[in-house]
Parts: sequence; C-alpha cells; structure tokens
Amino acid sequence: MSLTYNKSESYWKQYQRFFPAEIQVDEDHLPTEEWWGWRDISIHLDRMPAADAKLKIISIHGAGGNGRLLAPYARLLQNHGYEVVSPDLPPYGLSEAATVKHIDYRLWIDILTALVEHETARDGKPIVLLGSSIGGMLAYNTAAMSKHVKGLIATTFIDTSRAEVRDQLAPNRFISRVGKLSMDAFPFLADPFRISIKHVSRMHLISNHPELTKLIMNDTRAGGAKIPLRLLRTFLNTEPLIKPEQFDRCPVLLVHPEIDPMTPIQFSEPFYEKLTGDKQCVILEGAGHFPIEQPGLEQLKTAVLAFLRKLERTC
Repeated sequence: MSLTYNKSESYWKQYQRFFPAEIQVDEDHLPTEEWWGWRDISIHLDRMPAADAKLKIISIHGAGGNGRLLAPYARLLQNHGYEVVSPDLPPYGLSEAATVKHIDYRLWIDILTALVEHETARDGKPIVLLGSSIGGMLAYNTAAMSKHVKGLIATTFIDTSRAEVRDQLAPNRFISRVGKLSMDAFPFLADPFRISIKHVSRMHLISNHPELTKLIMNDTRAGGAKIPLRLLRTFLNTEPLIKPEQFDRCPVLLVHPEIDPMTPIQFSEPFYEKLTGDKQCVILEGAGHFPIEQPGLEQLKTAVLAFLRKLERTC
C-alpha cells in the first residue's frame, strides 16, 4: 500500500503516447487511487470520478494487464460524464494478496462480484461492466453472479471450455494440450509455481504496435508479472457460470477489434451468437487486440457511448 501509480510508479506513463491527446492520462488528469480491503487482499482501485454520472462503469483488465493500463479508456468515458472504477486483479498491478499461490480464476470473479456490491452500496449508481480481452468473460461471469449489473460491454468472449479456444490462446499445441493435462493431473505440484503469462500465451500479439507490445510484455505490473499456475489452470477449466442461451441479466455490447490475431473474432462469435437477450456487436475497423488504431478507436467510443445512453433511459 506504500506504492501508488500517481506518486511512486511511473512505468505506466510510457503508454500514454499511443493514445490521442484528449484521453491521455497526465498530471492534470490523474485517477484518484484507493485501497479496498476484501478478505485478506488489498485491492488497488483507480477511480475516474464524475459527480453527476448516472451510471458507473467497472473496467476489467485481462491477463497481462492492470487498471492503470486501461486509464485512457476510462478518461474517455469520464470526458463524457461517466464514472469509471478500475481494479487491479491480484497479482497484477498494485493489489496484494496475503497468499499469492491461492489466487485462482474463481477468486477473481468473487472479487469483482464483491466490488459490484461495494460500489452499489457506496452511492446506488447502476453498474455497467466493461471487460477487455479475457476481462470480457470475467465481466460476463460477474454479471451472472450479481443482480446489480445493468449492462455488459466486452471486447472479446473467450470461452476456455472449448479446446480450440485454449489452442488459440497458448503459444503452441504442446502447451495447450500437454501443459494443461499436466496441471490438471498434478495440481498440488503445479499450482504454487509462478510464471509470467507471456511464456504460456500469445502475449506477443496483444497489440499490433511492436513498441507498445514490448512495453506491456516487459511491465512487471502487467505482461511481465508472474502468476501462480493455479490461476492459469482454473481459468482454463472454468465454464461460463450461466450458459449464454440462458443469460438474461442485462443488455450486452460486443466491441470486437477487426484485426486481432491474439483472439480473432471467430473465437468470440460462437458464444455471442448463443446469447438470446438484448445484444449488439460492433467490429472495430483496423483495430488490434489492444485497440488504439483508427477508425476503430472512434467506433469504440461511439458504440459504447450510445450503449450507455440507452441504458440511462431504462435504469
């Protein structure tokens, strides 16, 4: 808790030049930082406040990310009157867990579900979840657990219960097949072992800009952080908490990058097509997995703002 992005950490500042000036995070537009204690975990929160906001967005990062990495998107929403809260899911970012080896995927869902309850109790504002990368499915599973979620936005829907999706996420078939079998067979040996996600995934495809990709992969609070294999094993073994055919919690917006070699659209489509409720899909032209390119970035803004304004009229 002695570390903060605003005072003691500076690596995140290197990301800003990849974004348009109007959404860059600088000394005049810093998130407020908070620590939220939940069980034996100190969870770091970035907050982009908006006093008159009718909705509150919880921004959920993916594997190899953290809340501050997504701060420019949060500022974009703040510029249009929306409050955004961005947690660091342990062991990423500045969040700290008493026992890192016990962190697993279900714990992430439980943290986010509790955060929804916490933020609802704080001011009663309706909650919208915005999940990036595997954060999209995290947002979905959190919405499945909470009655307070009024809207769901995702850049991908990565359903790891499908073998072809696991093959796509892993750097090769040996890791996706033999590696998973080994973790499943010997969890007591494998679970505590910590490894950087870049060694067991296609992190080199996280963006279509080589310099940005290198920054993320070398960031010890993001792509360069080490996670327990327990987190990876449970992520790969978790099925959606509600089948998409039965999901009726809230409207859904999928804003999928068009040029996403890490998780191409064909891996999100089967899940999205099974959703039977209020849904919309917008393809972000020219954008990569980490969408910084135009016109996709502008299309992202237009689609998300239209979705939020529609929700405002119904909440």
